[in-house]
Amino acid sequence: MSQAKRIALLTGASVLSVAAMSAQADEVTWWTPNFNEERARELVAQFEEEHPEITVNLEITVTNGLPERILTTLRSGSAPDLIDVQHPWVNGYAQNDLVMPLDDVLTDAEDYNEAAIDYVTWNDQLWAVPYRIEAMAVIFNKGDFEAAGLDPEAPPETWAELAEAAQALTGDGKFGFAITGGGEVGNTIFRSVPFVWMNGGDLISEDGTEAIINSPEAVEAVKYWTDMYVDLGVSPTSTLENDGTANRRLFIADTVSMYQSGQFDLASIAQENPDIDIGVMMQPHPEGKDPASILGGWSWVIPADAENPDEAKVLIEWLAQAENMGFYTDTFPARVSAMDMPRFDDPMLEVYGDMLPYGRPLPNHPNWVQISQAYFDGIQRILIGEMDAQESMDLAAEDIQALLD
Repeated sequence: MSQAKRIALLTGASVLSVAAMSAQADEVTWWTPNFNEERARELVAQFEEEHPEITVNLEITVTNGLPERILTTLRSGSAPDLIDVQHPWVNGYAQNDLVMPLDDVLTDAEDYNEAAIDYVTWNDQLWAVPYRIEAMAVIFNKGDFEAAGLDPEAPPETWAELAEAAQALTGDGKFGFAITGGGEVGNTIFRSVPFVWMNGGDLISEDGTEAIINSPEAVEAVKYWTDMYVDLGVSPTSTLENDGTANRRLFIADTVSMYQSGQFDLASIAQENPDIDIGVMMQPHPEGKDPASILGGWSWVIPADAENPDEAKVLIEWLAQAENMGFYTDTFPARVSAMDMPRFDDPMLEVYGDMLPYGRPLPNHPNWVQISQAYFDGIQRILIGEMDAQESMDLAAEDIQALLD
C-alpha cells in the first residue's frame, strides 16, 4: 500500500481502525527526555500489552544540546518515529518540512489548552500533539524568610521587593535568588525572557521582521535579571555553570533561598530535604505591570522521514488518552479533561495554575533555535563581564537580525 493511500485511510479513522492497519508493524523508535523515562517505560509496557503487534524502542535523550540533536536527526533522513519536543520548536520544523501534520491524530482539539494548540498550528494544520503545559513561578524557603525577618506569607510581588528580599537573604554562604547561566539554552530563555516581556520588551517584533532585544525596555529587564549575579551578588558564584537542575540542588542543600522553576521540582525538594518549608510565589513584576511567564511544555512530533509513521500515530493516540497523558506529564496536561485527575488537586500547585493565564508563547519562527542561542550568548557575555547589557544586546540584535533577514 502506498504511503499516500495509507495516510488517506488514516484520516478520520478511529483508534481501533488505526490499530488494525498497524498489525504488520515492526518497531516504533521513540525519543523521550530522561526526566520522563520512568513513566515512559511504564506506559510502554501497558501499550505493548494492549498492542502486541507493535514493539516500542525507547531512546532516552538529555536536555543539554537536545534542540541541536533533534534538528540534526530531522535533517538526516534517518530520524526516529516519534520525538518529544518543546512547543516552541514545532513551527520551525513544520515550516522546514521536517515533521508531518497530525490532524488525523488530534481530532478533539476542543479538549486541549487553546494556547498549546496555537503553539503547534501552522498554515491551518496541526504539526504536533501537545501533552504538557507549564508556567514558571518562584520557589522559596519559608524558613529562610523568617530567619531574615521577612514575612513568608507576603512574598515579593514587585522587582524592587524581589531585589530587596534577595539581598536580605544573602550572606553566610547563602544566596538569595539564583539565576541560570549555563546548561541547555532553554533554561535561561524560560527564566529571563518573561522579565523582558513584563517590562514591555521582546526579542523580535510581532511580525517577525525586526530584532528588538536591544530596545530600552528589553535592556532594562535584561540588566535587572543579570544584575542578580553581576551587581547584587545574590546569585551563586557558580551561576555561569548552573542550569535549572543545579539551582534545585542548591536549594535542596539550603544554599539558595529563592529560584525560578516549575512544579516538577516540588516532589524532589520534599523528598530530598523534607525539612524545607516550601513556598511558591508568582513571578515578581515591575511596579504597575503584570507578571509574565513563557507558556512552556512539550509535544509529540512524527518526523517527515519516519519509517513507521502509522504505528507512531497509534502510539500517540494511546498516549494522548486523558489518563495516560495525565500520568506522563511532570506538570499540567495539555488535555483539559486530564486535569480532573486527583494528582492535580494539590494546594502546592495553586500558584502555578494562577500563572498560566500570564503565560505567553515564544515567537514562532523557523530560525527560533538559532535566535534563542544568539540571545543566550548575549546573556553570557554580560555574566562574564565581557560587555554591559546594552552593548551585549546590541550585538545579539545584530545576530538575530541576520537570522530574520
